[in-house]
Amino acid sequence: MAKTQPVARSAENQFAYPGWRVAVVCHIGVLTGFATVFIYSFSFMVKPLGQAFGWDREQIARAFSLAAISVAIFSPFIGKLFDRFDPRKLITGFMAAFGLGMGALAFLTPHLWQLYANAVFIGVAGTGTYQLGYARVIAAWFERRLGAALSIVVAGSGVGSFVVPPLVAHLLATHGWRATYLGLAALPLLIGTPLTLLFARTPKVGSVHESNQAMRGDAAQGLPWQRALRSLTFWLLALGVVALSLSENGALAHLAPMLGDHGLSAGQIAITASLLGISSVIGRFVLGWLLDFVKGSHIAVGSLLAAGVGMLLLAHARTFGAAAPAAFVAGLGGGCELDLIPYMLRRYFGLRSFSTLYGMVYSTFAVAGAIAPLVLGHVYDRTGSYTGILNVFCTVTLVASVAMLGLPAYRYAADGPVIADSVDEEPLRATGSIREGEKEWHTLDWKKDYRE
Repeated sequence: MAKTQPVARSAENQFAYPGWRVAVVCHIGVLTGFATVFIYSFSFMVKPLGQAFGWDREQIARAFSLAAISVAIFSPFIGKLFDRFDPRKLITGFMAAFGLGMGALAFLTPHLWQLYANAVFIGVAGTGTYQLGYARVIAAWFERRLGAALSIVVAGSGVGSFVVPPLVAHLLATHGWRATYLGLAALPLLIGTPLTLLFARTPKVGSVHESNQAMRGDAAQGLPWQRALRSLTFWLLALGVVALSLSENGALAHLAPMLGDHGLSAGQIAITASLLGISSVIGRFVLGWLLDFVKGSHIAVGSLLAAGVGMLLLAHARTFGAAAPAAFVAGLGGGCELDLIPYMLRRYFGLRSFSTLYGMVYSTFAVAGAIAPLVLGHVYDRTGSYTGILNVFCTVTLVASVAMLGLPAYRYAADGPVIADSVDEEPLRATGSIREGEKEWHTLDWKKDYRE
């Protein structure tokens, strides 16, 4: 048994390891799911829908908000399903439902409730198609190279930001908005669904990773979500995500008018936005690779610092020469939640409630991301400037980066013995593998340890 873990880690470094093929399939799944197909196509459909039915932009934008709120509400519940049942089958079902929801938009009528009902359905189904489920699959395949594997998966949304907009623009120009929705529906139905069903499998019983898990006492080793919620670690991670979402989503939602007010041209604004997107994709790959070699709390500090400083400089940029590098720095740190959060949840809390906790953290990110643009818009209407409130949001992000130094050592580290509930800890303490009191300081209830 003792030889199983090194064998698994060695296999992960080989190109032929099947987990890498699964990671590529999960990348394609994210690329064809809600996080790209719906998110990056919506703004292109605002004018066609307004022209077709006479709806104003606020009415149409409300559909986007309904979909986003649905994702925030249902992420923890769907995450719990991923922890209890085979994620491959669940994602397949959600992907098919999401595709049907996108296709149904091609048959919209002047009744606004139909758009809103479709948006809610797309949000609920789409919750099962973004990184939430695919990260659960990858977390079962990888230990030592988990960070690199997750970076491949979450990069699907970054790649989608380059693929989906030109595709939508071409379909709208040549075939109209109804055919465009049918074309978008084909991506999850004809690509995401079959690929996920056929190839996004978790390791078979008897594999090196299953044996490694068996050595730790349980096929889904980890803390129950109720106990994780009582830990200081979980709330530190949530704080980092909320702070990042406030500064990132607040600035991004108002990026064009903010930079326009500062004197940048439309072309310069477009280039600045592209630099932010490109650096975000680069940051995800670099961050994922670093996670396998550097302590996650240190990377969290660097990512939040980059995002906070970059957004702060962007808020004060008055020239393209100042805005472009600021956007690049902000993008490098801004994508960290997609790699860093699932990685650190896996390391601190194990697989038992991985998707449930991921769904909870993502909900906080989504809620903060929905609030921030509204706050910025309200403050701008009252003061005529975005700078003051962005200073506040970016300061919160910088404070959160320092708070990440309070994160403890990994509980389920890729290297060294795993501190599991089912393992007799006395021999580990005797050899120095677990220091006295190491377990207790993770919890908010200082008088109880993880065993209760």
